[in-house]
Amino acid sequence: MRKLVVLALAAALTPVAGAKVWITVYRCDETTPLAAVDPNHPTVYRDIMVGTRLVFVVSSDTGGYWQGALRLSWDDAEYATVSGRGYIAPTPGAPVKLPNYAGSCLDAAGTQANARPFQDIRGIGFELRTTITGSRTGVQPTVPGDWFLLDYRAEQVGSCEVGLYNLSVSYDVPIDTLAFTHVPSRDFNGDALVDFKDFALLASHQGGPVNKDPNDPDSAFDLNGDAEVDLGDFALFSEYWLERTDCVKPATDPNTPAAGNP
Repeated sequence: MRKLVVLALAAALTPVAGAKVWITVYRCDETTPLAAVDPNHPTVYRDIMVGTRLVFVVSSDTGGYWQGALRLSWDDAEYATVSGRGYIAPTPGAPVKLPNYAGSCLDAAGTQANARPFQDIRGIGFELRTTITGSRTGVQPTVPGDWFLLDYRAEQVGSCEVGLYNLSVSYDVPIDTLAFTHVPSRDFNGDALVDFKDFALLASHQGGPVNKDPNDPDSAFDLNGDAEVDLGDFALFSEYWLERTDCVKPATDPNTPAAGNP
């Protein structure tokens, strides 16, 4: 009897053969896919501004148990952060004390899915597990569809790669690698939208020399790094006209919750 139980558990933990798992990268509205630089390289994306929030959705064409990870190397972690939603702290006294970002686990992943933050010598990210096949009665199993949702934020200028791993196959070789380039923000006033207010701020610095010290507030207006604000900077600014870095306006009062945009 024990042997049968062990075999049943092993079968439940065995990933479904031929399952395809992938990531779709969306803008902050969670409906508009981020454009790729080249259709032949769909995981190399167009440049994004520092401060931009993107949304990663991990999906599959097959149900069943899957254990994977989304990971940044320690070098890449200097340029971006990946975060989960709906944090649930470990239950005191529970035999397995694991935190879970329940808001990052979508319905198709099953009711026992888990999105757990981790870090090791390879880097930092999230370990993702769908519901184990053959779980107890009343537990929704994993089905094809969107499994997990995570947020990505560009923190500073530079390049960043995010790897998606199938941990049942390899901890070191990703099944997909997302490549991003972060450029200086055009959202000078920090309201999450590049518009006339930002244009006015840029225009107010036109023609003047700019200190190349990144700690100098005026350096933000020198988009091409030539130590002055000129037509080259206006051209770079126009590339992100009316683009949002996030879909939620910052609160004007730190004691007041942020309000959603219409």
